[in-house]
Amino acid sequence: MGVMQRVNRGLGSRFVGRLMLALVLGAGGAYAAEEKAPETDGEIWNRGVDLYREGNMTNALAVLKPLILSKTHGARASELVGAIEFTQGLKRDGDGAAEPLRALESAAVDFQTALRANPEDQRRNRNFTRAADRLPELREQAHVEKVMKELGQQDPGGLLGAGVKDARAMMKEFPVALTNEARVAVAKCEAMAKRAARLNDTWIAVKAGVAQSVTNEQQAMTIVAQVEEARTATEAAAKALGDLDPTAQDALAQAETSLTRFWKLAIMPPGACDEAILSQSNSVVAAETVNGRDWQRESLDFTRAFRAKFPMWAQAYEQQAQSDTNKPPFTKEAQAEISALATEVEKLQIELCGEEMKLANSKPERKGGGKAADHAAKEFEALKKLHRIRELLPKDKNGGGGQNQQNQNQQNQDQNKDQNKDQNQNQDQQNQDQNKDQNQDQDKNQGQDQQNQEQEPNKEDEQKKEEQPAAAEEQKDDQQVEDMLRKAQERSDQHEADKKARMRKAPLPANERDW
Repeated sequence: MGVMQRVNRGLGSRFVGRLMLALVLGAGGAYAAEEKAPETDGEIWNRGVDLYREGNMTNALAVLKPLILSKTHGARASELVGAIEFTQGLKRDGDGAAEPLRALESAAVDFQTALRANPEDQRRNRNFTRAADRLPELREQAHVEKVMKELGQQDPGGLLGAGVKDARAMMKEFPVALTNEARVAVAKCEAMAKRAARLNDTWIAVKAGVAQSVTNEQQAMTIVAQVEEARTATEAAAKALGDLDPTAQDALAQAETSLTRFWKLAIMPPGACDEAILSQSNSVVAAETVNGRDWQRESLDFTRAFRAKFPMWAQAYEQQAQSDTNKPPFTKEAQAEISALATEVEKLQIELCGEEMKLANSKPERKGGGKAADHAAKEFEALKKLHRIRELLPKDKNGGGGQNQQNQNQQNQDQNKDQNKDQNQNQDQQNQDQNKDQNQDQDKNQGQDQQNQEQEPNKEDEQKKEEQPAAAEEQKDDQQVEDMLRKAQERSDQHEADKKARMRKAPLPANERDW
């Protein structure tokens, strides 16, 4: 037994020894397979600086950007990363300002982070200032490039026409929006502020179009200065609308005036003819003036714009029609008739503008008689000639009147439909009210008819003295004029009543409003 115990004890010791040897070898292999210890912030910094010195900026940024969060090396990494991005932001490879702007904005943020770690460091302060000072100009360049991609290929006349329509709409909407509760008023005014900002972008495209079309350098500088002034007014309107500032109404009025003035300069003959017809129609029915300008003078301005541009436009259209079979022919006879009609219309409208001033200062006459009837007859004659001009202008298969006019004509047609729809609705309502009044006051109307009949001999005497023929057709026209004038007077009275009602409901001034 003693021998066997000794043998077993010897075997056990050898087994234990082998087991210990295996454990030691296994542990050594595990230690050899372990990864290297992670880099310290100092080692990462050194590696990033080496890449920067080698000119490998892409990898240097990849190494150093995560180090910005380091407590020990974060400020240094922010400053170096900002320097790399600042250098990249100064490079302009012809791809626009978007990428340089992104780099400079990132550099400014990095310089600011470095400056916060030591606000008294003059070098870091200078670095931040250099980056921040370049941002406004670069942001403006990036915004201009974005707008030009969206609007640069569109017709400036169409853009300005749409801007005029939107500005006039906001002039009506803003006073009403202020009468709402605070939450609704803020939402409405902020939405209008965004619309005004889009109007501001219109001037960017207009400015570029002016720079390309005007060859006289001095004239181009003058117009560009006027565009910048108008853009400033539109920008002020957008800011005032966002602040719910009552002065936004004045800024909108100034913006609308500038938009309309440039629109008349940029509009092409077909669009000018449409606007002249619309304005002349509004003058006939005595529609409410727009921004202090009467419709008769507006129609005259568009007629003058038509006459100024028609010869060159007609010549260009002829050249295009020769190569484009989709364009209908535009004969010399039609062009001559249009030119003659436009001259006659302008002459009539000049007389009408002068007569309106005299009528405003003269004593009121009976409805449908005297100078007012003659004035209305001239208005109808001018409107008739304008419609004839529109019929003679060529129309392609898409309904346009020439190059770059399809969108503009569609916009003008929509505007005409909206305004004519409103006018028709108002006329129908007034006719209904008139019928009610006539049923209630029949005796009064009969007395008025008798008075009109008694005054007819006086009118015939005046016509005989002036040696004018009193034909049956002229009497029929006079009756139509009298009917239209009566309706126009009723509409004018209704507009005056609506205006007084709006004045009674006008919002309180900002200093008297209880928010």
